[in-house]
Amino acid sequence: MEGDIREIKIIGVDRDGIKFSPDKNECWVVPFKLSLNPDEPWQKKFYEVQQKDTSPLKRKARVVEAVLNVEVSGADDLQKILDILKIAVAETNVLCEEDHQRKIKVRQQLEVLQQKQRDATLKFKEDADNLLF
Repeated sequence: MEGDIREIKIIGVDRDGIKFSPDKNECWVVPFKLSLNPDEPWQKKFYEVQQKDTSPLKRKARVVEAVLNVEVSGADDLQKILDILKIAVAETNVLCEEDHQRKIKVRQQLEVLQQKQRDATLKFKEDADNLLF
């Protein structure tokens, strides 16, 4: 996410995309629509957030383009699952923003260092012009 970081949110559900899970019995895949198509770093952060989640409401979730496919059972309360997912998405956004800010800081430090090197090189060149042979 070079440039401006844009916050990703869950904006709806694709009702027509709800289907029986091919992986598990008595489970369905519910596709939640995302506001943006997350890039790879965001997806990796989301996966890390999901791995750390110890909530009993945690469900297997996978990002595919601008959709978050979540496996749910018939006994699940979709609103509670959505609330947990929204927290995970928000936490992922925060982590991505922190990474972005670190990259900006490193880039600024690099620019300062490069300017110091240019200044030092210029000074050596000027000093070299004043050498007496």
